[in-house]
Amino acid sequence: MKYIGMSGGVVALSLALVFITGCSGSREDVRVALCKNLTTALVAPGGSVEWTGGENSFNRPSYAVTALSFEVTEGGQTRSQHSACHYAYEALEDTAQTLADPLSAYATLPFKMSLGDRVLSDAELLKLVNAEQMRQGRQVVESLEQGARDMADKVRSGIGQ
Repeated sequence: MKYIGMSGGVVALSLALVFITGCSGSREDVRVALCKNLTTALVAPGGSVEWTGGENSFNRPSYAVTALSFEVTEGGQTRSQHSACHYAYEALEDTAQTLADPLSAYATLPFKMSLGDRVLSDAELLKLVNAEQMRQGRQVVESLEQGARDMADKVRSGIGQ
């Protein structure tokens, strides 16, 4: 095992931060994006989902609901469906941030989810959320690895000139 040294560690950390912050992400709220990802994992692992609508409602101070409507296409057939994710209120007090962005006052993981008329059990929801978090973690690691490979290729090509 090679010793990287202090400067190597700083460079590696700096590169990781550049790759993480350099990722262009959607401006969509993380709760909405998570609900979409959970819904997709439930209804269309092999098909496609087209989002047709979405609405956030607030039952302050208890919870917020992200309600989504979508069409699923599988095997040439399309059907309309809806899902909803419920997020617990977590803000200690209203701030300028929570007034400007009301969803920011709520948890980032749902405590309840429904698909159509069916409410997922706590165990189903926990398993689904854990799988999604693992998928997102793998995606971040793969992105960092690819960025490091790209940077190494650029360094190598600069050295070879």
